[in-house]
Amino acid sequence: MPINERSSKLYRKLKDKGIDYFLSITSEGSNTTVRYLSGFTGDTGCVIVGEKERYLLVDSRFYTQAAQESDFEMVKVENSSLTEKALEILKGKNVGIEGTKFFYSWYTDVSNDLKLQNVEEDLYAIRAVKDQEEVEKIKRAIEVAQNALKKTLEKFHVGMTEREFSSLLTYEMEMHGAQKPSFETIVASGSRGALPHGLASDKKMEKGEMVVVDFGALVDGYCSDITRTFGIGKVPQKALDAYAAVLGAQLKAIESAKSGMKGKEIDGVARDFLKEKKLDTYFGHGLGHGLGMDVHESPFLNKRYDKPINNMAVVTFEPGVYIPGEFGIRIEDDVLLTENGHEVLSNFKKEFTVI
Repeated sequence: MPINERSSKLYRKLKDKGIDYFLSITSEGSNTTVRYLSGFTGDTGCVIVGEKERYLLVDSRFYTQAAQESDFEMVKVENSSLTEKALEILKGKNVGIEGTKFFYSWYTDVSNDLKLQNVEEDLYAIRAVKDQEEVEKIKRAIEVAQNALKKTLEKFHVGMTEREFSSLLTYEMEMHGAQKPSFETIVASGSRGALPHGLASDKKMEKGEMVVVDFGALVDGYCSDITRTFGIGKVPQKALDAYAAVLGAQLKAIESAKSGMKGKEIDGVARDFLKEKKLDTYFGHGLGHGLGMDVHESPFLNKRYDKPINNMAVVTFEPGVYIPGEFGIRIEDDVLLTENGHEVLSNFKKEFTVI
């Protein structure tokens, strides 16, 4: 949906709840909603959305930039804080906020003068439905990340540390067009691969090990999120069998998926497949999550998500097997779900590969 329609769609949702205005604040890049609604790419500012009003509050550092990027009415914050300036507009009103993004210090600043209501679920229902422009931006973020991984693998050598690999991958992503990685890159080899979020360390990567590489690029405000697991030379048969099971679980889940299915249903396809292989006890996290301006956003594919997945949602499919003290395996792709099925957006080779 065009950016100038997003705030109108949000307000129509909130009006039925008796809400007068929606308020969202970002500080040092803490909240992408400000950009999603207004187009402003700076890291500190505030948006206020009413029935007809669209305000963007920024200080002098960002005023010129914001005026160039957004068609919201500009409000310059000079001798006050963002919350103090917002109160001048909102005092006494019913105001919708994002519960998990609204800092406690902001809450204490405004709660005595505003009636606050958490409307995060309504907002993220809108954000979950990607328009074609958003899908194209995610595709570009995927392309940048995949090209960077290809270049990094060409420079890999046995004995390289996880941190060296991660740093090189970050460099290649930024050289290929990323603003930055969309999250801190995970590189976990050998027994460290059993740490699902094992950030790169100074450990050297040696022959006979599996290595999990979970990475993504932030391009034009949108994220990619991809994981590949490689073998370094000859690896144990147990690891090869587990790899085949994880890949099978992922392919089975993707094949079954389309919008309208509940998140827990799609998750269950992968979980049941791994159960047949007697590996389900080593798969502790959910199958996936929504992807967009945030690397983790609604909707979710896990045991608890009992809601239908929106049409035109982009979600990750990332089953994994983590055997403590031995190895870990995860394979992750970014997938667009539609009424007719799905489109796999990432396409980096995932047949078992020795590096």
